[in-house]
Amino acid sequence: MSRNSSRSVVAGLVSGWLIIVGSPVEVAGGQPPARISVILAQAQPNPAPAPDVEANIASLHQRLQITPAQEAPFGVFANALRANARAEASAPHQPPANASAVDELRAEIQYDEVELAGLKKLLPALEALYASLSPAQRQAADAAFRGGPRG
Repeated sequence: MSRNSSRSVVAGLVSGWLIIVGSPVEVAGGQPPARISVILAQAQPNPAPAPDVEANIASLHQRLQITPAQEAPFGVFANALRANARAEASAPHQPPANASAVDELRAEIQYDEVELAGLKKLLPALEALYASLSPAQRQAADAAFRGGPRG
């Protein structure tokens, strides 16, 4: 699978759920939920998640009509999305210009491994959130997910 295909899969999983509208999710006290720590093979600085991730999280919150009782599993899911965005932002995207074919493939594999690790961490958070949703909310989530990057 090419790097662009891998990115498309992740974008579909993340963006497909999310349509950009609104502002970041607020919880009790107006503070965002505590961030979930991510352990990567290579420790990198923890850059802030991209602003569109926050907008996408807010949109998903609105689109799914998350209730107060669902805030906890939604917060865990949102934090997993943020952690994935940070991990992907810190992952090497391109090999050096003079890289060999082997180096290019190695770089692609490293990036794909970061994406796969993120998806594996996202799955339990999504499962818990999905389990807390009503049938109508599940239908909305399924429709958003099937819609791909354009929702």
